[in-house]
Amino acid sequence: MTHAHAAGHIVTTEYVRYRWWVDVDMGLVFWHDHAFGATTWPHGGIGSTIAEPWGSTYHDPTTGKLIRSGPVADIHSTEIVGYNTQGSFRELVAQVSDTVPHTAQLVTAGNPPGLSRENAIAAGQSISFQMPMDMLEVAFPLLNGGTHTTGGAFNFRAASLASRLASNKDASMVFSSKVHGDPSTPLLRAYVGDNIVFRLLAGMQNETHTFVVSGHGYRPERYDRDSRVTNALHVGIAERYDLPTKAGGFQQMAGDYLYYNGRTSKLSEGSWGIIRVHDEVQKSLKILPGNEDFKRKVKKTLCPKGAPVKNFSVVAIDTTLKFHPNAEDEIEVDFERKLLLANASAKIFALEGEVKQAAEDGHMPHPLTLRVNIGDCVKIKLTNRKYSRWFVWRYHHRPAWFGVS
Repeated sequence: MTHAHAAGHIVTTEYVRYRWWVDVDMGLVFWHDHAFGATTWPHGGIGSTIAEPWGSTYHDPTTGKLIRSGPVADIHSTEIVGYNTQGSFRELVAQVSDTVPHTAQLVTAGNPPGLSRENAIAAGQSISFQMPMDMLEVAFPLLNGGTHTTGGAFNFRAASLASRLASNKDASMVFSSKVHGDPSTPLLRAYVGDNIVFRLLAGMQNETHTFVVSGHGYRPERYDRDSRVTNALHVGIAERYDLPTKAGGFQQMAGDYLYYNGRTSKLSEGSWGIIRVHDEVQKSLKILPGNEDFKRKVKKTLCPKGAPVKNFSVVAIDTTLKFHPNAEDEIEVDFERKLLLANASAKIFALEGEVKQAAEDGHMPHPLTLRVNIGDCVKIKLTNRKYSRWFVWRYHHRPAWFGVS
């Protein structure tokens, strides 16, 4: 404040005191500077308050000690927090953000030839959006839409894929904690069967996002039995959701699961993190009240005995893609920037018996679609026929807790 104020001094325009009676379960609400947000939000001028269930206490997941703040907490409760979800739960506050200049990345493909790094960055610089001159190139080079991304993060943290690829070019290891260590974004740890609640907020700044959790499902309307179960949710500025689910997902199995921003540019910038689900007691993770017998819930085998087995032999190949047979490979849209409508170095999946057809000149393949029935046990043999390594996001894998592959 500009002036000193003695104890008991009358309230002035320099500060204000709020008192709030929390009379309903409104979940997560946010607050921020609404005068100079474009400047102050990326520097931390935003926060949130969570109305937890009646009588709850909040604990450090590692020590069990009482806490008052932080994006990750164990909430001890006996109340209902969502449909079919009652009692204590692990909590992760996921504040998704954009317009963060220090995590923005350079886009080169489709832009004018010879455009210098300095000019590309200068095209998006402003007084309130100062990007670093040593910014990395985006991890997905065919990302169209300008000379740079707009920067993003979860809870002011990012685990840049571009940075990881710069230190290790093996794309198949880009999410590996064994190679890169765990991401700097919040890590949520749980035991199989633990209740989890994601407190999702798009508090800053200009764009829309998607929040995706691999292997898990949640109801956007958490108390509504008939609310659709999904694992991807669109969220816009000032929107928030409270999303309960069960650790271990649909299959109730241990392992590392990815949560991430489904926009490609935001994923490249580092808007992703890990949900680490254990099936054995860990010294550094307290057991949630009400789930002391979690070991009984662990599934050691994915498919039940006697389930029909469907086998698929899938190969990964290089090919050329043309997105429309009657369109040019690239179209100039403005300022010599090009909209790319073809990809000479595309990467696709195909069934073993359809590789020749999929790679033929002039053939326009569709994304590979495999059909199975409820109750089937699906086995996929994946063969890499490419010259370079790439990564596949597994829906499920046995627990190694070395990141997501």
